[in-house]
Amino acid sequence: MRAATTSEVSRSSASRPALSLVPGLATYDAAVAPHTGFEDLRLDTDPVTLREIVADRQPLTAILDAVEEALDESADEDRAERSRLHGQQCVLLRLLGDLDGALVAGRLSLRYSGDDSALVTVAGVRLAHVHQWRGEYQVADGIYTQALEGAPDGYRSFACLHAGKSRYEQGDADAAIRHFENAVRLRTSGPADLLAAAEQALDAARRLKTDMDLSGL
Repeated sequence: MRAATTSEVSRSSASRPALSLVPGLATYDAAVAPHTGFEDLRLDTDPVTLREIVADRQPLTAILDAVEEALDESADEDRAERSRLHGQQCVLLRLLGDLDGALVAGRLSLRYSGDDSALVTVAGVRLAHVHQWRGEYQVADGIYTQALEGAPDGYRSFACLHAGKSRYEQGDADAAIRHFENAVRLRTSGPADLLAAAEQALDAARRLKTDMDLSGL
């Protein structure tokens, strides 16, 4: 199995915080054995759209190959590992533009999550994110709401951030601001890159609200 090396991982720029694709607790995706390289991946975030920037597809493709090989080798009864691996597959396929494949992977991740609240939250958010990118906002927002209701400590900020991005894309600045403020509040003691991503999103939503207010004058 080939996992992407450190040199292949996207780097952050001075103007945009690089967003970790590992949510909440840094050990979530690192719990997958064998190592796929997913937990090392960092992507820049566009400050206007708040979507990840894929400057080079090759590292993502290499990690996806490692994830899919790990899935082939994973025992069906190891539901937690399969949920995590399908979740990684879901994210990578979404970023590579295969939204149909990402939808299937996201549903499988949620199916394997069982009653583990952390697995259910992350799988739900990743599935909702696919629906969001497909423009299926009502479905996405419903899944985000369910994820927020059941999110355990350490994962609520992750869910708030992504729920806010959906509202932001729909032009609902007030709802986005509420979600992003909660994400910042919940991340004040977390990793610096995750806090920076939440603060960046909050700044963007506040700019959106200002622009909307000015357009009504």
